[in-house]
Amino acid sequence: MRTVIFVGALLLPMALHAESDFYREQIQQRISPIGKVRIQNEGNLPATVTAEKEKEIKTQKTAGQETYEKYCVVCHREGVAGAPKFRVEADWKSRLDKQGIDGLTKSAMKGLNAMPPKGTCVECSEADIKATVEYMVPQS
Repeated sequence: MRTVIFVGALLLPMALHAESDFYREQIQQRISPIGKVRIQNEGNLPATVTAEKEKEIKTQKTAGQETYEKYCVVCHREGVAGAPKFRVEADWKSRLDKQGIDGLTKSAMKGLNAMPPKGTCVECSEADIKATVEYMVPQS
């Protein structure tokens, strides 16, 4: 009988410890992250690969497109306050016939009706505004 008690006394703490490890593993699985954050310049890809990819993406957008998306899209997408809609020929045709690209650029530089000068892009040059106007008019 003593042997049974002795063996039981030895096995009980081991069983309790094994059970706590089991629960600890379950908790670790439940709280483990579901993904990993990849920080640039960390891991197996050198910085030149990510920089080249970023440069490639930026060059795919024209200067006019970037300016349009940043400053002009809010009004010209929906035609707010009579603004000609993006690449809608009916909205642009009379303006293009009357003023041409250069005239539209000058109007955009000075502001017209509800549009403020440079369409809120205070740092844009005249070349930037012209590129944006060329991007916004219907493409033929």
